[in-house]
Amino acid sequence: MRSRSSQGAAIVAALLFTAACQAPEPLTAAKAQQIIASYEVRREPVYAAVPQKVWWDPQHPEDDFDAKSVRTLKNLERAGYITLQESHESDRATYLAKVTAKGFPLLGTSPSARGPVYKALICHKVYDGLRNFVRHPNEPTTGRAELIWSYDDPTPLYDLFDTKGDKPLRTPFASLVSFYYKDHEWKFDVVVRKTEAESNSGAQPVR
Repeated sequence: MRSRSSQGAAIVAALLFTAACQAPEPLTAAKAQQIIASYEVRREPVYAAVPQKVWWDPQHPEDDFDAKSVRTLKNLERAGYITLQESHESDRATYLAKVTAKGFPLLGTSPSARGPVYKALICHKVYDGLRNFVRHPNEPTTGRAELIWSYDDPTPLYDLFDTKGDKPLRTPFASLVSFYYKDHEWKFDVVVRKTEAESNSGAQPVR
């Protein structure tokens, strides 16, 4: 004969199992914000990099990134963060950078496809919450929304890095996020990491 304690434990377990199997509430904008809130950070550091050595020759002609890299190295040299050695031989050019004591606290190093690079914090990615939530018309536990963010809080190195790419300040971008219920819990996936934020003056942020 079962003891009362074991019978009670079995009842509790059965109730928990039943609750877990119950259909979840329909997804709402507020629920989507709640799902992502534990993962969302308000500010995320953004870095830019430049090769420590830039070169080209007839077999490896100069490209647009080489030109941007040279401009970046010369900017860093003028600011006193690196020293720059140049050599030009016939149709070959080489630029070799070396960090200075002033630049050492700001310029880290990292590997890349173009060899070692100097890497620096240039600004922050600042998040501004969800917008334009839409629930799936036929699946009440599925939906999507835009996570709005922008590049902001630039460091003094922001303007020096021509190699930073498409990172205009204070211009809203969006990450497209899908939300869904699976394995008894709410989940989300970032399906598009960066796109232009939809222009919608009537859209209200989700808080």
